[in-house]
Amino acid sequence: MPTIHFHVPRVPFALFSGILLLLPSVAVAQATPAQPSIPDLVKRIQQLEETVRRLEAERAQRPHPEPLPPPLQATPTSQPAEPQPDAPREEGGNADGIGTSPAPGGSATGGQAGERSSSGGSERGRGSPLAGWDDKRGFYLRSSDNKFNLRLTGQIQGDYRAFLDGDDRTDIDTFLVRRARLGIEATVFNAYEFRLLPDFSNAQTPGGPAQTRIQDAYLNVHYWDAFQFEIGKFKQPFSYEQLIQDRFVPTLERSMIDQLVPARDEGVMVHGQKLFGDRLDYALSVSNGEINADFDSEKRKDLNARLAVRPLNDPEFWPVVRGLQLGVAGTIGIEQEPVSPTTLRTPGTVPWFQFNSTVRADGLRRRLSPELVYFYKGLGFAAQYFYQEQRLRPTFSGAGSQFVLDVPFRGFYVLSTLLLTGEERTTYSQAIMPLRPFDPCHPLTCPGAWELVARTSRLTISDEVFEPLPPGRTTFLNLADPTRYSNGATELTLGFNWYLNAWVRMQFNWEHAWFDDPVRLGPGPGGLLRHQDSLLSRLQVIF
Repeated sequence: MPTIHFHVPRVPFALFSGILLLLPSVAVAQATPAQPSIPDLVKRIQQLEETVRRLEAERAQRPHPEPLPPPLQATPTSQPAEPQPDAPREEGGNADGIGTSPAPGGSATGGQAGERSSSGGSERGRGSPLAGWDDKRGFYLRSSDNKFNLRLTGQIQGDYRAFLDGDDRTDIDTFLVRRARLGIEATVFNAYEFRLLPDFSNAQTPGGPAQTRIQDAYLNVHYWDAFQFEIGKFKQPFSYEQLIQDRFVPTLERSMIDQLVPARDEGVMVHGQKLFGDRLDYALSVSNGEINADFDSEKRKDLNARLAVRPLNDPEFWPVVRGLQLGVAGTIGIEQEPVSPTTLRTPGTVPWFQFNSTVRADGLRRRLSPELVYFYKGLGFAAQYFYQEQRLRPTFSGAGSQFVLDVPFRGFYVLSTLLLTGEERTTYSQAIMPLRPFDPCHPLTCPGAWELVARTSRLTISDEVFEPLPPGRTTFLNLADPTRYSNGATELTLGFNWYLNAWVRMQFNWEHAWFDDPVRLGPGPGGLLRHQDSLLSRLQVIF
């Protein structure tokens, strides 16, 4: 159908205004019986034209008014301002959990704490706090100027453990709540980072009583990535594996060597990350020297340090080599207290070595652990060697207190993971976001993310722990009972992880552990076992 165009001629403003002013007069004239003369009408039109010209001149002299600003719009809670990358630690650390910011979000390599407001940024959303849920940060609350951020975190892990050798009467098949945590993370003035993380689970110590315990409670001053200061209870800078956030560890439990590392301890730390173009991280701390403890039992403190380098992390290098990281960590201190831990277990919690109850740590303790980590697309790899030398006495007092031994511990682990459904990772302290989150109505096209896991680890103690003191005694005065325990053990774990979405994960691990010498796990001749198989499963929900 053809389009019809109408042309409306432009009417001069003066003429249009005159007509408008004339209309009331015409209406009055129509209502008045007496008709005005022609000279009167001409005179009135001239007066109107003069008035219009005067109004136009006044209008031209006035400045143009400022345009009205658009109405304020609140930032939608579904898409809050993105934070600068920060280091995820335990429920929030950098790629290695060190020197980390508790601010929500986070990248694989660490970075700024919380969201940084720019002086030239938009003022939209100012005037009222913003709160809600975000797919990357969970529940959050932040001020309109973005200087104050608060986030709630949570983690629940429900496990089932089954031990397959019927002669093992020590380990009991059981359901348990492995972790039940509700944490608070806050950033104040964009630089002061706080974290409080209690645990309400019933399995913090295998076989131990249920208790509520503070896992993290620290303040981190984070003006610069390269130089930060932290004080409180936090993970000490030792062991890449331990510094992986608990919610993201690829296996249900960490390796054999993890039970000897400092883990969480009270102290102070100076640390930095992303130095030299994100090629170097460092940390140096002074701590009580306890393993996952809340108080120190003697005056001397431990010195802990770690250095991690990514020498090929540069855009000029091939992507296949940029994910390589090398590191080394160490601790040194003097311990004068009961030996800790007293019992060594496999990752599946099967006990294979135990010190006598009278054994005392009395002297220098040194730890050293080099590490190698590599990531490329869906492939992840980590390997770590562990060496510890600790001075021990058989008893607190009496004849045994006269003897002291420097007992070495040696161990390692090798871990590899592979994402099968196309997802990629750059660190193990990273949430896996499935490309196709699981949909029960379409399980083939929306399967979630699938991951294969394989790990082997080993830990040995010097044969001296079983030797009598002094040599030639007929009655044993030693550090452990050689008729019940082994001084070495190895485990192989094969696993499958199913990430239904970013918040829900199911894990399945089969662990085969074998011991250098038979271990007493049950009564009678059949209770001395050289190996044990365990099945471990977990359903985890985090936010």
